[in-house]
Amino acid sequence: MRVLDIQFRSGGDLWYLENGHGELEKSNHCNKVVIRWILREKGVVLSGPEPSTLIDAIPVGVLRRAILKSINESGQSILANPAPYNNRFYQTFVVLHFCRKLHNLHTGVVGSKRAGAEWAKNHLGQSWVDLIDRAWGGRPNPSVSIRQPADEADFKNTPELVEKVKRAAVEFAAADKM
Repeated sequence: MRVLDIQFRSGGDLWYLENGHGELEKSNHCNKVVIRWILREKGVVLSGPEPSTLIDAIPVGVLRRAILKSINESGQSILANPAPYNNRFYQTFVVLHFCRKLHNLHTGVVGSKRAGAEWAKNHLGQSWVDLIDRAWGGRPNPSVSIRQPADEADFKNTPELVEKVKRAAVEFAAADKM
């Protein structure tokens, strides 16, 4: 086993920079299956070896189970206490993040937020298109948008989208027999 591989598998703390913060901190926030998949499959080498030589391949079933778990756990957290997400940054982030997660679950690969948003607009139903489009439009300048209140109607509809994604994920998992 490679030395770096041990750290990536351990779930241990890595250096992390939270949105809107100015200092790095040690956290296990990014030492997750999905992040390791992105790093291995999409990582850009600035110096040193290819990520695929440091991180073992992640089977699609493992990736899908991690995505399903993330949808359920983060969805439950948001639904239990939506108040912290009542700003423009987090409200739009939640919409796009859940669209992306559901898209990733269906494809078995990690795609972009844009791809997830477009996929969701075609698969979640017409009633969600405007919310997703407004979320996409709300992405610029996170250092400002985190200090702005969320649109009241969009904030009200965001937990409903989270519920819809959670149900769709469970249905997919049951049909796919994950």
